[in-house]
Amino acid sequence: MTHNTHRIQAAAILGSLSLAASAFAGSAPVSPMPPVAPAPAASGGIWDSIGATLDVGYDTHYIFRGALISRDNVWAQVSAAIPLTEKLALGLGAWYAASADNDISYNELDLNAGLTYDAGFAKFGVGYTHYEFFNGSAGDDIGLHGAEEVGATVSKSFGQATDPVSFNIGAGFYHDFEVDGQYLELGVDAPVRVNDNFSIVPAALVSYGFDYYAPRDGFQHVQLKLSFPVKLTPTATLTPYVAGNIPLATYDDFYDDEVYGGVKLSVSF
Repeated sequence: MTHNTHRIQAAAILGSLSLAASAFAGSAPVSPMPPVAPAPAASGGIWDSIGATLDVGYDTHYIFRGALISRDNVWAQVSAAIPLTEKLALGLGAWYAASADNDISYNELDLNAGLTYDAGFAKFGVGYTHYEFFNGSAGDDIGLHGAEEVGATVSKSFGQATDPVSFNIGAGFYHDFEVDGQYLELGVDAPVRVNDNFSIVPAALVSYGFDYYAPRDGFQHVQLKLSFPVKLTPTATLTPYVAGNIPLATYDDFYDDEVYGGVKLSVSF
């Protein structure tokens, strides 16, 4: 299988994690799981705590679970966290991306829904994602126009967001119905709070695939990432980042090590 053929297959089948809320703050998203909504104020009801976020961004490389899909991606997403109880939240989201990659025309829409439960000692999530690939995108090359996935996550935070340094760990396990394969990812980050408006967030993750778009089972990739969230207003945050992708046993014959970056603007409502 040639590099380009494998890339087309990955681009057509794999979707984006950019839609997903991270299972641990500040790192590459682990899952399509919503954040836990804050507990309602004593004077208000549960539904007073509904929150929505609009994100727009640019990535020099669109790398999904270790696979290089395209370059020069612009994207936008909208997500909402709806508290059902003080500990249980429903998350809904939609993410759209378009690429200016000269090698592959790429357009993708992802729709997801999930539940997150805050057990106190850890947070647990389950969710579903539909990936839609439009006419003219890489999906046409192999006759694929959509994919479905379910997943489960667990995450744990050590420290508070206001601490000078905190630590987060998260894991996600996903089942892809297209190939009847599974994907496992483990990630950590350690936000460093410089001041009230600026942080530095180093993060790392490693993945493993079972019958998951690769010629054999095994470790798929390592990602290293450094983000720099800047709080512009109480509701708007600008986050540039730089990252590195290192293919492991199942992908090292198809992909090279990559250094890439991008920027995201998030506005909450």
